[in-house]
Amino acid sequence: NSEPVIFDVGANKGQSIKRYKKLFKNSIIHSFEPNIDEINNLKKEYNNKKEIFLNNYAVGEKEGNLEFNINAASGHSSFYDLIPNTTWVKKRSRTIKIESQDYTIKKVSADIITLDNYAEKNKIKSIDILKIDTQGYEDKVLEGARNLLKNNKIKLIQVELIFSEIYKKSLQIYDIEKTLGPNGYKLFSISNGGSLISNYIFQVD
Repeated sequence: NSEPVIFDVGANKGQSIKRYKKLFKNSIIHSFEPNIDEINNLKKEYNNKKEIFLNNYAVGEKEGNLEFNINAASGHSSFYDLIPNTTWVKKRSRTIKIESQDYTIKKVSADIITLDNYAEKNKIKSIDILKIDTQGYEDKVLEGARNLLKNNKIKLIQVELIFSEIYKKSLQIYDIEKTLGPNGYKLFSISNGGSLISNYIFQVD
Protein backbone atom coordinates (compact mmCIF):
# COMPACT_ATOMS: atom_id res chain seq x y z
CA ASN A 1 0.00 0.00 0.00
CA SER A 2 1.60 3.27 -1.11
CA GLU A 3 -0.50 5.22 1.43
CA PRO A 4 -0.57 2.98 4.51
CA VAL A 5 -2.62 3.89 7.57
CA ILE A 6 -0.34 3.70 10.60
CA PHE A 7 -1.31 3.89 14.29
CA ASP A 8 1.55 5.07 16.48
CA VAL A 9 0.58 4.28 20.08
CA GLY A 10 3.12 5.84 22.42
CA ALA A 11 4.39 8.61 20.15
CA ASN A 12 6.81 10.14 22.68
CA LYS A 13 9.06 12.56 20.75
CA GLY A 14 7.94 11.43 17.31
CA GLN A 15 10.67 8.85 16.67
CA SER A 16 8.22 6.51 14.93
CA ILE A 17 6.65 9.30 12.90
CA LYS A 18 10.07 10.09 11.43
CA ARG A 19 10.86 6.43 10.83
CA TYR A 20 7.57 5.60 9.13
CA LYS A 21 7.64 8.77 7.04
CA LYS A 22 11.07 7.77 5.79
CA LEU A 23 9.80 4.29 4.90
CA PHE A 24 6.40 5.38 3.56
CA LYS A 25 6.40 8.95 2.25
CA ASN A 26 2.64 9.09 1.71
CA SER A 27 1.62 7.31 4.93
CA ILE A 28 -1.28 8.53 7.06
CA ILE A 29 -0.26 8.45 10.73
CA HIS A 30 -2.47 8.59 13.82
CA SER A 31 -0.29 9.17 16.89
CA PHE A 32 -1.32 8.80 20.53
CA GLU A 33 0.63 10.27 23.45
CA PRO A 34 -0.69 11.08 26.99
CA ASN A 35 2.18 13.45 27.84
CA ILE A 36 0.90 16.93 26.89
CA ASP A 37 4.43 18.37 26.80
CA GLU A 38 5.45 15.90 24.11
CA ILE A 39 2.24 16.48 22.14
CA ASN A 40 2.86 20.25 22.19
CA ASN A 41 6.39 19.68 20.87
CA LEU A 42 5.07 17.43 18.11
CA LYS A 43 2.48 20.05 17.13
CA LYS A 44 5.26 22.57 16.50
CA GLU A 45 6.68 20.21 13.89
CA TYR A 46 3.63 18.51 12.43
CA ASN A 47 0.62 20.82 12.92
CA ASN A 48 0.58 21.72 9.22
CA LYS A 49 0.79 18.11 8.08
CA LYS A 50 -2.74 17.04 7.17
CA GLU A 51 -1.77 13.37 7.02
CA ILE A 52 -0.53 13.30 10.63
CA PHE A 53 -3.09 13.24 13.45
CA LEU A 54 -1.80 13.98 16.96
CA ASN A 55 -3.96 12.75 19.84
CA ASN A 56 -3.28 13.69 23.47
CA TYR A 57 -4.69 10.40 24.78
CA ALA A 58 -3.45 7.19 26.26
CA VAL A 59 -4.83 4.00 24.72
CA GLY A 60 -6.18 1.13 26.77
CA GLU A 61 -8.78 -1.61 27.16
CA LYS A 62 -11.60 0.78 28.08
CA GLU A 63 -12.27 4.49 28.07
CA GLY A 64 -11.65 6.35 31.30
CA ASN A 65 -8.96 8.13 33.24
CA LEU A 66 -5.89 6.92 35.15
CA GLU A 67 -2.87 8.32 36.95
CA PHE A 68 0.16 8.42 34.65
CA ASN A 69 3.80 8.60 35.80
CA ILE A 70 5.94 11.15 33.97
CA ASN A 71 9.56 10.02 34.28
CA ALA A 72 12.80 11.96 33.83
CA ALA A 73 13.32 10.43 30.39
CA SER A 74 9.83 10.89 29.00
CA GLY A 75 10.04 7.72 26.90
CA HIS A 76 10.03 5.73 30.15
CA SER A 77 6.76 7.26 31.40
CA SER A 78 4.15 4.64 32.26
CA PHE A 79 0.92 3.86 34.04
CA TYR A 80 3.00 1.53 36.20
CA ASP A 81 5.29 2.61 39.03
CA LEU A 82 9.00 1.93 38.76
CA ILE A 83 10.53 -0.70 41.01
CA PRO A 84 12.83 1.32 43.34
CA ASN A 85 16.58 0.69 43.66
CA THR A 86 16.94 -1.53 40.60
CA THR A 87 20.12 -1.47 38.51
CA TRP A 88 18.06 0.03 35.70
CA VAL A 89 16.82 2.98 37.79
CA LYS A 90 20.26 3.64 39.28
CA LYS A 91 22.05 3.60 35.91
CA ARG A 92 19.43 5.74 34.17
CA SER A 93 19.47 8.24 37.03
CA ARG A 94 23.25 8.53 37.00
CA THR A 95 23.20 9.17 33.26
CA ILE A 96 21.08 12.29 33.70
CA LYS A 97 22.65 13.21 37.06
CA ILE A 98 19.65 12.89 39.37
CA GLU A 99 18.89 10.80 42.44
CA SER A 100 17.15 7.52 41.62
CA GLN A 101 14.21 8.34 43.90
CA ASP A 102 13.58 11.45 41.77
CA TYR A 103 13.35 9.58 38.46
CA THR A 104 9.55 9.89 38.49
CA ILE A 105 9.03 13.64 38.21
CA LYS A 106 5.27 13.85 38.63
CA LYS A 107 1.98 12.04 38.29
CA VAL A 108 -0.71 13.40 35.98
CA SER A 109 -4.25 12.44 35.07
CA ALA A 110 -4.43 10.82 31.62
CA ASP A 111 -7.54 10.31 29.49
CA ILE A 112 -7.78 6.86 27.92
CA ILE A 113 -9.48 5.86 24.67
CA THR A 114 -9.77 2.52 22.89
CA LEU A 115 -8.62 1.80 19.35
CA ASP A 116 -12.00 0.26 18.53
CA ASN A 117 -13.84 3.46 19.44
CA TYR A 118 -11.29 5.72 17.77
CA ALA A 119 -11.43 3.77 14.51
CA GLU A 120 -15.23 3.74 14.52
CA LYS A 121 -15.51 7.44 15.33
CA ASN A 122 -13.05 8.40 12.60
CA LYS A 123 -14.41 5.90 10.06
CA ILE A 124 -11.10 4.06 9.74
CA LYS A 125 -11.85 0.70 8.16
CA SER A 126 -8.35 -0.78 8.09
CA ILE A 127 -4.98 -0.25 9.79
CA ASP A 128 -1.86 -1.30 7.90
CA ILE A 129 0.58 -0.98 10.81
CA LEU A 130 -0.13 -0.78 14.54
CA LYS A 131 2.96 0.11 16.58
CA ILE A 132 2.63 -0.10 20.39
CA ASP A 133 5.31 1.13 22.78
CA THR A 134 3.57 1.91 26.07
CA GLN A 135 5.98 0.75 28.78
CA GLY A 136 4.05 -2.27 30.03
CA TYR A 137 0.55 -1.29 28.90
CA GLU A 138 0.72 -3.06 25.54
CA ASP A 139 -1.70 -5.83 26.49
CA LYS A 140 -4.35 -3.27 27.50
CA VAL A 141 -3.99 -1.49 24.15
CA LEU A 142 -4.69 -4.75 22.32
CA GLU A 143 -7.65 -5.58 24.55
CA GLY A 144 -9.20 -2.27 23.48
CA ALA A 145 -8.88 -3.31 19.83
CA ARG A 146 -10.96 -6.49 20.13
CA ASN A 147 -13.26 -5.74 17.22
CA LEU A 148 -10.46 -4.61 14.93
CA LEU A 149 -8.50 -7.77 15.73
CA LYS A 150 -11.51 -10.09 15.47
CA ASN A 151 -12.29 -8.75 12.02
CA ASN A 152 -8.61 -8.75 10.96
CA LYS A 153 -8.65 -5.02 10.30
CA ILE A 154 -5.04 -4.67 11.47
CA LYS A 155 -2.48 -6.12 9.07
CA LEU A 156 0.80 -5.79 10.97
CA ILE A 157 1.49 -5.24 14.68
CA GLN A 158 4.79 -4.15 16.19
CA VAL A 159 4.83 -4.32 19.97
CA GLU A 160 7.57 -3.76 22.54
CA LEU A 161 7.93 -6.15 25.47
CA ILE A 162 10.12 -5.42 28.49
CA PHE A 163 11.23 -8.48 30.45
CA SER A 164 13.60 -6.72 32.87
CA GLU A 165 12.51 -5.67 36.35
CA ILE A 166 11.77 -2.02 35.65
CA TYR A 167 8.07 -1.51 36.36
CA LYS A 168 5.95 -3.12 39.05
CA LYS A 169 4.15 -4.97 36.29
CA SER A 170 5.92 -6.68 33.40
CA LEU A 171 4.52 -8.59 30.44
CA GLN A 172 5.34 -11.98 28.97
CA ILE A 173 4.81 -13.09 25.38
CA TYR A 174 1.71 -14.97 26.50
CA ASP A 175 0.07 -11.73 27.62
CA ILE A 176 0.15 -10.58 24.00
CA GLU A 177 -0.48 -13.88 22.25
CA LYS A 178 -3.58 -14.70 24.29
CA THR A 179 -5.28 -11.80 22.50
CA LEU A 180 -3.65 -12.14 19.10
CA GLY A 181 -3.50 -15.92 18.66
CA PRO A 182 -7.27 -16.63 18.73
CA ASN A 183 -7.73 -13.96 16.06
CA GLY A 184 -5.36 -15.64 13.61
CA TYR A 185 -2.26 -13.52 14.20
CA LYS A 186 1.15 -15.15 14.22
CA LEU A 187 4.49 -14.11 15.72
CA PHE A 188 7.05 -13.95 12.91
CA SER A 189 9.96 -11.89 14.21
CA ILE A 190 11.69 -10.96 17.46
CA SER A 191 14.45 -8.37 17.70
CA ASN A 192 17.65 -9.31 19.50
CA GLY A 193 17.31 -7.69 22.93
CA GLY A 194 19.86 -9.64 24.97
CA SER A 195 18.84 -11.73 27.96
CA LEU A 196 18.08 -11.50 31.65
CA ILE A 197 21.36 -13.32 32.33
CA SER A 198 23.69 -10.89 30.60
CA ASN A 199 21.80 -7.59 30.40
CA TYR A 200 20.39 -5.26 33.05
CA ILE A 201 17.79 -4.31 30.46
CA PHE A 202 16.13 -6.97 28.32
CA GLN A 203 13.45 -5.86 25.90
CA VAL A 204 12.38 -6.88 22.42
CA ASP A 205 10.08 -5.82 19.58
